[in-house]
Amino acid sequence: MVDPQQLIYSAAVIALLALVLVAIGEWLHAGRIRRIEKLAFGEAGPQPWTKLAPLVRCLAVTMLAAGLWVLAHLESKPPEIDPDKEPSQHLLVALDVSPSMYLEDASEKRNQRRGERASDVLEALFERLDMTRTRVSVIAFYTEAMPVVLESFDINVVRNVLNALPMEHAFEPGQTQLQKGVEEALKYAKPWPKETATLVVVSDGDTVDGDLPRQIPISIADVLVIGVGDPHKGSPVAGRTSRQNKQALERLAVRLKGRYHDGNTKHLPSDIIRSLSMAVPSIQDQTFLRDLALAITGIGGTIIGLLPICLAHFGSRRKVVVITP
Repeated sequence: MVDPQQLIYSAAVIALLALVLVAIGEWLHAGRIRRIEKLAFGEAGPQPWTKLAPLVRCLAVTMLAAGLWVLAHLESKPPEIDPDKEPSQHLLVALDVSPSMYLEDASEKRNQRRGERASDVLEALFERLDMTRTRVSVIAFYTEAMPVVLESFDINVVRNVLNALPMEHAFEPGQTQLQKGVEEALKYAKPWPKETATLVVVSDGDTVDGDLPRQIPISIADVLVIGVGDPHKGSPVAGRTSRQNKQALERLAVRLKGRYHDGNTKHLPSDIIRSLSMAVPSIQDQTFLRDLALAITGIGGTIIGLLPICLAHFGSRRKVVVITP
């Protein structure tokens, strides 16, 4: 997927080169006009506004060059994914699937299941994945931890796992073991190359205490801990009260050298997503860039097309005398 910032930079370079070339051409053209000015426009000379024509033409060509460059390099369709190609990036999700994730105290209205809210928050991240070079793995945890999806290139498979599978039935009932989910995720990430993976832990923090590995694999470049559930008011589950343990999740983020985000009412901020090593520009960014490129291309082309007509009909002070027989 094309990086809009890099594309804008290259378009600016192309626009600058076009401006220099057109400015040189206009300078040479101005010398020719001075020699034949009276012949072309009469003793009265051209209209004062025509002195702006070179500047307007330079601006129009610059806009046209930049717009066409952007349009030529934006992808018209998503690139095809080769399942056999070795990925260069990994997204590793440690997902809490305990019964407390079914409590409906998420979102601003407090009427959404925690698990559904987690899926909605992760969706913003999924939209920024370049699946031609990224593979997604999901480690589910409750009383134990087990891999559910391993290095998938099909993001729809991951969405179905997050939204449709009642994975808590695969575990023995008991208390949530968040640290086991993190341990399993870190263990699975060890063989990957250095700084090629992003670990995302999604949980309500309703867990028993446990120790985590002292050393994080070198493959982990970024860690993001997302909390769901009401952090202030608890909800009943299995004869007890459950709420988002914000403090526990913040401590986990610190121990993993990552950052914590309260996703119960807020989606992931753009600055957090952009900071992740595996994130790429969103479709919305490219759509805006395409619309902007179309606009400046249309404006530049229109100016170049209309300017000669305006000069021919309105550029001279000389009056045309019509002789009738």
